Amino acid sequence: MKSKLLLSSALISGLALAGSAVAETKISGNLDISLGSRSANTAQDSSSGFGSETQINVANSGDLNNGMSYAAGFSIESDTTADGFEGTYLNINLAEGSMLHFGSDKFPALDGTVTPKVSVAADTMVGNGAGGTGGLYVDGSALDIVEHQGVGFLQDLAGMGKVGVYYTPNADIDGNDAGNDTVNFTETTNSGIGYQFKGNLGVEGLTVLLGEEKVDAEGAVVAGTNEDRKARNLGISYNFGQFAIGASQVKNDQTDGTEHKSKEVGVTFAVNDNLSLGVSYHETEDSATASTADEEITMVQAGYNLGGVYVSVNHAQMENRAGLAANGDDDFTSLRLGTKF
Repeated sequence: MKSKLLLSSALISGLALAGSAVAETKISGNLDISLGSRSANTAQDSSSGFGSETQINVANSGDLNNGMSYAAGFSIESDTTADGFEGTYLNINLAEGSMLHFGSDKFPALDGTVTPKVSVAADTMVGNGAGGTGGLYVDGSALDIVEHQGVGFLQDLAGMGKVGVYYTPNADIDGNDAGNDTVNFTETTNSGIGYQFKGNLGVEGLTVLLGEEKVDAEGAVVAGTNEDRKARNLGISYNFGQFAIGASQVKNDQTDGTEHKSKEVGVTFAVNDNLSLGVSYHETEDSATASTADEEITMVQAGYNLGGVYVSVNHAQMENRAGLAANGDDDFTSLRLGTKF
């Protein structure tokens, strides 16, 4: 028995130390600093201040001894709200165009849209400021189940695009919530699954995104009080020369049976190699009986590339925050500086 145990230990040790004969490791990162302000209809909700986000990415790739290849890595992120490891992944390329993914926050997500923008998205803009988040559009973007530990499969469709499926057994465990030896079984959130397609359908300049994510209700499903959450995303954009134009629609079914339906359109214009301008409009309808008006966001952006540093100016006006006409208008402005290394 002792010799068998020693043999097993040696085997495990050998597996742990074994590496690819041809492997490459890369380190990259980015740094963003922003100055933002919010002018709210309610004085105590107005605010201003600086924010920052830094991220270091470590990536390794190589060939396996069975003819397949792999890619693995993680990110270390620090911003004004969170610090820790994010984006841990291990991808196995099974065959040409077929990839099996394990990890969190590195699989193609549905939390964004293909509507063109110059800098930050509208939900990032209106989420700034004290006194609460922006409104319906913030949580109307998607469930974003890929932020939680899971497994995914991505298949390339002969250059037409890629189709993917992602599954997480617990839609509440993020990439840094649980270690291998202390899996967090105290979390009771149910599983989540998502499907999506993104590609150009063989048309240069075209981008199509469509998909759905679902998180099962916790406990018995009771209509109007405890239902499955679903998010559906459909978008199309086209880039022609200096212009890009696009539109998206996102539907988000809440656990109480209500629905948030967001529509957006946007256009960007590259004035030259360094300067870009953009404008977009976003409208969200809340099916809840308490809602008194559609939430509306109009955003304008300008971005300039200084070479090693990029800068953007963003302004968004939100009307009827959270679907309530009584909330009035909120104005958000930000100056953002960043660099990559």
